[in-house]
Amino acid sequence: MLSSHIVARLARAAAFAVLLLSCLVSRRAEAYPWMIRHDHPGCVQCHMDPSGGGLLTAYGREEGEAVLPMQWGAQPSDDTIARRAKFAWGLVDTPDWLLLGASVRPGLVGVKVDSGAMSVQTVLMEADLRAGVRAGGFRASASLGIVTVDSSPASLTGNLVSREHWLGYAFAHDSVTIRAGRLNLPFGIRSIEHTFWARQQTRTDINDTQQDGLALAYSSPWLRGEAMAIAGNYQLSPAARREHGYSAYLEFDPRPWAGVGVSSLVTRADFDPNLHVANTRQAHGLFARVSPLTPLVLLAEFDSLWDAPAGMGSSTRWVGLLQADVEPRQGIHLIAAGEALSAGLNTTQRSWSGWVGVDWFVWSHVDLRADFIRQALGAGPDRFQVTSFVLQGHAYL
Repeated sequence: MLSSHIVARLARAAAFAVLLLSCLVSRRAEAYPWMIRHDHPGCVQCHMDPSGGGLLTAYGREEGEAVLPMQWGAQPSDDTIARRAKFAWGLVDTPDWLLLGASVRPGLVGVKVDSGAMSVQTVLMEADLRAGVRAGGFRASASLGIVTVDSSPASLTGNLVSREHWLGYAFAHDSVTIRAGRLNLPFGIRSIEHTFWARQQTRTDINDTQQDGLALAYSSPWLRGEAMAIAGNYQLSPAARREHGYSAYLEFDPRPWAGVGVSSLVTRADFDPNLHVANTRQAHGLFARVSPLTPLVLLAEFDSLWDAPAGMGSSTRWVGLLQADVEPRQGIHLIAAGEALSAGLNTTQRSWSGWVGVDWFVWSHVDLRADFIRQALGAGPDRFQVTSFVLQGHAYL
């Protein structure tokens, strides 16, 4: 008969495996902080969201077509690049003021806890339609999609999700943008790897942790930032689960290939989904992006985390991330990352994660990606290992 200690450990391991799998099965696209290697520290020129991610502008589509896919023969002409960059490879002509996008990402995910069997599942990670309007200074953007689970915080009803929907206005030659609606939280490094602990622990990924609120963004060649007043996620019920507060970042770009920034977030909810009590949480940190050589981009982030749940003692934690992206040839990205996460106040427990992968932009609007992740969680007799892999294809119009 198993001891209570072993049973408890197995239960925790199984629960974590389920959580990890649920986090891996839905992934957003088009947020590549390593574009800084092409002297693009800012995001407002290429994305409707001034801090990056989601729907691309006409310029962003053309720039992506020029620098993302592998070139199989002679360098395509400017006319070919412009045609392929348009919606549906130029098969659909849209007016200049209308931006359209669509993305589908099927995948295969495997998770193994300690020496247990590998659990493998096919998933539809993403199937989203996006639309945006740029008419003078007026801005509007929305997305609509489906996911394979119906418990997403982005859910409208069942498996139908809307990750973003907002209205805004840009002025001062697009250097200042004000927006209201459901927005990505401005914090830290914005990337597609939403399962990084830095994104999960701060709840600032671009998969499903968007919030409703009002945001003001600024962008110049050497300085960019955004601050958001958070009203809560109105796609969540009851209202007690909604967080209120602020989130902000500021990045200084002394060179087109280097940037360093700070982030800050404070929110309060009457019912924290993890602690099941009222909680005030804070996250404050530093991040950096640098491309010392064109093929190499280094991304780093360190955040201090603080929770003050009602009726419990406050706790402090931290999370750290270092990622390297190497592009030996256009279209092939070799990725490696290391993560660390502290368990809490007055403890030396640490959790570690190693991540290696390859992302192959095989052709225009198409890429294939494979990732392998190894994690060690907890300490002492409660420590366990989680091994996982993710294989995915991605196509966007």
